[in-house]
Amino acid sequence: MEKKYRVLRIVASIFEILAWIVLVLGLLGAILFVVGTVAAGLGRLGARIPLRLYYQYMGMPAVSGLVGAIVMGLGSILYFLFLYATGELIYLLLDIEQNTRETAYHLKPKM
Repeated sequence: MEKKYRVLRIVASIFEILAWIVLVLGLLGAILFVVGTVAAGLGRLGARIPLRLYYQYMGMPAVSGLVGAIVMGLGSILYFLFLYATGELIYLLLDIEQNTRETAYHLKPKM
């Protein structure tokens, strides 16, 4: 049987591709957020200070940078799940439609 609703298949694929892009860019952004916070703190304190002392002297900016990165990472993972699930839901509905059509075709009395 022919496949119907080609545009919906394209839209579902776009959702899945967009989901992967959001995940990669979101996690990369979270990593860069932590690196930027550490680099900004070391720039203020001087490059000679060890990293373990960085957190002792930076205090709140280091903690807020880490919390911001965690929130950004979790947000991108959650957004990835919603986008990917939307694409999969469209594929599920298309499969249900195709299976229903095939079942109706096979149950139709043949004369």
